[in-house]
Amino acid sequence: MRKPSSFAVVTCPNLQSIAQLLAEGKLEEAAYTAPAGPITPLDILYGYRPSIARGNHFMAHRTGYTNRTLGEKLAAAGFAKVTVSKGECFDLWARADKAP
Repeated sequence: MRKPSSFAVVTCPNLQSIAQLLAEGKLEEAAYTAPAGPITPLDILYGYRPSIARGNHFMAHRTGYTNRTLGEKLAAAGFAKVTVSKGECFDLWARADKAP
């Protein structure tokens, strides 16, 4: 049974910020360096390629959103209050509350 005061936290790739790098032709250039190594726009879009190559298919990304589309999808799913913000490394974070 869901409680009316429940909430969800969602993080995903920010397609709008990644699109800027793609428009600049930087598909395979490092966008930033994580503890695992350099992360390219291609990795952000589809998942961290070295990890996927090692068999970690759960690292593959199946979707991404823009700030607006993530908020719209969460609202359409029935969340009364949705706050979406941009992360530091081409990501989005959302908090979606069932109660207003």
